[in-house]
Amino acid sequence: MAPSDKSSKQHPTSTANMDVGELFAKRFNVVSIYVVILLLLAGAIIWSGIKTAENVQQYHQDYKTLQDMKKQERKLQIEHQRLLIEQQTFSATPQIASRAVSELGMYSPTLKDKLIIQPGVAAVLPSTATNEQESLATEATDTATEDAPQARTDISEAAL
Repeated sequence: MAPSDKSSKQHPTSTANMDVGELFAKRFNVVSIYVVILLLLAGAIIWSGIKTAENVQQYHQDYKTLQDMKKQERKLQIEHQRLLIEQQTFSATPQIASRAVSELGMYSPTLKDKLIIQPGVAAVLPSTATNEQESLATEATDTATEDAPQARTDISEAAL
């Protein structure tokens, strides 16, 4: 084995034979890929942090809105209960009658204000009728009701 054989087995692409420009180009290409990857990762981390902060802020706003709506619901429930109690109070018959008299000026009609209407009888008495005319009219209606039962309806003249 001659020493010349050893020199022929050396790699032709060794760093000693390589140009300095090629060495820098190769090294900076690898470095630039790593830099781009690191910049992308840093951007993703920052974007993730910003989105997390926005989501937390939105959560706090939604929670505050929910609490306000719960307060409003409680107030409306109290108002609803108060109105139900008021409705039950005013639906009592004596309360309705007293409010009708005091607020609306209504009154119970007297005999002079009542007019009895029956089917088949065409007698209408004016409100200024005398007692005799009223008694004749009531006698006529009494005899008519004895013959056949008919429905009666009381209507005040104010309604006519």
